[in-house]
Amino acid sequence: MNKAKIKALLLPVVVLLLLVSCRAKPALAPSQDLKPRVVLGIFGGMGPEATANMYQLIVGLTPARKDQEHIPTLIYSLPQVPDRTTAIENHDPAIVPWLVEGVTRLERAGASFIIIPCNTAHYYHERMQAAVRIPILNMIRETADAVAGYYPERRDVGLLATSGTIRTGLYEKEFAARGRRVIVPDEAVERDYVMKAIALIKAGNTGKESEDLLAFAGEHLEKRGAQLLVLGCTEIPLAFNPDRARVPVINATKVLAEAAISKFNELSGK
Repeated sequence: MNKAKIKALLLPVVVLLLLVSCRAKPALAPSQDLKPRVVLGIFGGMGPEATANMYQLIVGLTPARKDQEHIPTLIYSLPQVPDRTTAIENHDPAIVPWLVEGVTRLERAGASFIIIPCNTAHYYHERMQAAVRIPILNMIRETADAVAGYYPERRDVGLLATSGTIRTGLYEKEFAARGRRVIVPDEAVERDYVMKAIALIKAGNTGKESEDLLAFAGEHLEKRGAQLLVLGCTEIPLAFNPDRARVPVINATKVLAEAAISKFNELSGK
């Protein structure tokens, strides 16, 4: 093979090597640390729509003028967590590993603190808090504080919640510590109106049927002496119409969203 042919064969290889050696170097990583200093963790899935509503509330309530001013957030939605009311009623400890999985995964992923948009799950708050080093805000406690702060003169609190949450006495305990009495629906109204509405909402029905059921339950509590209503289940605000109540309405989901924003600002030094 003569020199001309060899040169012709090698030319493409030389050109390729030149292109590789001269290619643009990758851009250097930004000098600033990309990892946010404070990250909110949301342990959700109980149920999924309530979790989405929680994040939507946080976004809507955050005084941000652009994307970069919103709260860095990790959401772990785990719908496979067993039913909280059933677990409480049956004294079934099998739910605990699921809840511990949720909070520990968020901690490992970098969350600075955790909120849980499920009232009933707070029956296990101490067990979950013991599993992580970062704080888990207590939805029940935050709501009781909000009621005491917003309506100091109203002592009789009507509670719309799951039968599981009612049986735990969590709200009664927190409100009693603040000098307030909790009024709950009678057994038939709780079963046929509140729990029926919650089941419909979890199945995707947030329309008039669910609204009517909850409106009746709210009116029932007002007749029993409630001076304000607490929506103590994250599904209930998805269908409850405050305009149909004659007393003030406190949405525990919104209270927790506001508490999360406040905690983020505190940890961020704002």
